[in-house]
Amino acid sequence: MAIAVGYVAGGRVAKVDLNHPVSRWYDRAPLLGGAGGAVGLWSVVRLINRDLNPLLVVGVIVLGAVVGTAIGWLAGLAVRRNARAEIPVPAIAAAAVGGAVVAEVGWLLYKKLITTVEWPSAKLRIPFPQIDVVTGKALQVGGVTIQRSALFTVGALVICAVLLWFFINRTRIGRGMQAVSQDPDTARLMGINVDRIIVVAFALGAVLAAIAGVSQGLQNTNIDFRMGFLAGLKAFTAAVLGGIGNIYGAVAGGLVLGVVEAMATQYIPGQFGGSTWKDVWAFVILILVLVFRPQGLLGARVVDRA
Repeated sequence: MAIAVGYVAGGRVAKVDLNHPVSRWYDRAPLLGGAGGAVGLWSVVRLINRDLNPLLVVGVIVLGAVVGTAIGWLAGLAVRRNARAEIPVPAIAAAAVGGAVVAEVGWLLYKKLITTVEWPSAKLRIPFPQIDVVTGKALQVGGVTIQRSALFTVGALVICAVLLWFFINRTRIGRGMQAVSQDPDTARLMGINVDRIIVVAFALGAVLAAIAGVSQGLQNTNIDFRMGFLAGLKAFTAAVLGGIGNIYGAVAGGLVLGVVEAMATQYIPGQFGGSTWKDVWAFVILILVLVFRPQGLLGARVVDRA
């Protein structure tokens, strides 16, 4: 049996069902309508005129409070049949005033931030910080020139691959990650915190992406907003080439992809050679692998049985 009690809110008693707490969107519809209506009116006024004097700002806040209160009250009437709590008008008005004030203060802070901070242009190439040990003079080994940034990239590859293998295969979280990747429902029944595993997987991916970004920045010496697009395509190509879900395959796929690009640049003569065609040959290799070996070079063929 439902138990109805009263509490004072804004000078008025609101009724709440204890057996059905305020947890649905329609229980908060009046408050959401009040705040949304005030912010909506403020947005319309700011789109019409971005520069308002203080008197007009106060007027917009007051008018937004009135309009938001009306919208919230109408929203409360619309969901009255399903709502489990009765929101009083003063509470709706407070939500409307709060929404308008927060919108105005946020706009002022945004303008201050935009006008006072010297932001770099997104269209310009920005020099990447250089480290003498990593980006110094190239090394000469038997007539072969080796860039120090390339050595850093290979070293980072080896270290990250070893640590990732150890984390996946020798730690409790890594084994839980494998279980979640195979069957998340069964893993949850076995006591594995699936949500935490997902967070750890995303965090691990972000860390590896950051290391790759630093490596590419050191090698290119400049960064721009477009450089990650082709790198992402190459990373996906390397993963497919080696075998999705296989750490060794991803490493092998990346190395094969790099060797193919270097050899295509150096040894293919005519108009189909050179650095301008290296990306084309890389994706040609990907197409051939997908046609003749869809599971990748080191991937295992998986057969689903009824």
